[in-house]
Amino acid sequence: MATDQKYPLAPSNIMPRSDAEFATNNFQSNNQRRKKKLRTTFLLTIFLTGIILLFCFTFLRIKSPKIRIENIRITNDGDGRINFSAQVFLRNRNFWRYGYDSTLGTINTAERTTIGQFVIPDGEVRRRSTKKVYVMANIILPSSLNNTSGILPVISKAKMRGKVKVFRVFRWKKTVDLSCTMSINLTISAIQDLDCQ
Repeated sequence: MATDQKYPLAPSNIMPRSDAEFATNNFQSNNQRRKKKLRTTFLLTIFLTGIILLFCFTFLRIKSPKIRIENIRITNDGDGRINFSAQVFLRNRNFWRYGYDSTLGTINTAERTTIGQFVIPDGEVRRRSTKKVYVMANIILPSSLNNTSGILPVISKAKMRGKVKVFRVFRWKKTVDLSCTMSINLTISAIQDLDCQ
């Protein structure tokens, strides 16, 4: 007995997806989107961390400034007093300003006897620049000096204390030591063998 079929089955290619297939495909696309967001966030985090580290190692690396003494002039009065004038160069190697306190420097003989003093006034050095300060001292030769060669070896010392000011909020203390050895030629009133460390 043949039955008359009024509604044939629909072809399989236009059949709508079942709920299970739809949920699986939706889950896979959500999973891919989530992985893409995580990958983008991870790469952005690495990039920003690199920028911050580069900034820290370049701009926030605090170095001690350098100090040296140059262009020294000597005038001998002949009565055991010597006028000493020089230029002190303070070089700030940081990307931030360096403010320093007034400093008392000494001129000592090789036997550590102080024969003169000079003052470096307080001030500030701009970032990545060098400041020049003029100093003067009166050197009084010791009466016990028995120098037939006319050469007097001396050591010039100073300890400068200051702070590197970052954003004018943070301050790092930095100390700069001046230590220069030289020889004063008393016969021609000149400096020889100047060496600053």
